[in-house]
Amino acid sequence: MKRRPQGPKAGTKIARAPKTIKQRARSVQLKKIKSTKRGREGSDLEKTLSLIRKYPGIRPSELNRRLNREQSDGLRNTLIRRGLIRKEKDGSAMRYYPVDQ
Repeated sequence: MKRRPQGPKAGTKIARAPKTIKQRARSVQLKKIKSTKRGREGSDLEKTLSLIRKYPGIRPSELNRRLNREQSDGLRNTLIRRGLIRKEKDGSAMRYYPVDQ
């Protein structure tokens, strides 16, 4: 039978060592990357909205081509949730229009 080591359990606050300088620097770098992603998404939302306003009734494939992206469904869904655009089914195609305010 194996013996368990004496002392506090591994994983408790008492047994954890403070973060090293390397670990702190890495967490700061990750926060910077996350914040830049949010910034980029914001500009992509603005571009998407301006394209839909410029070309009402634009289809997703055309929007993706003009944004130079593989897909833009996340951006479109965000704009729909915010009430800035609406989507309409046109036969088998989906078209996006700005919401008149």
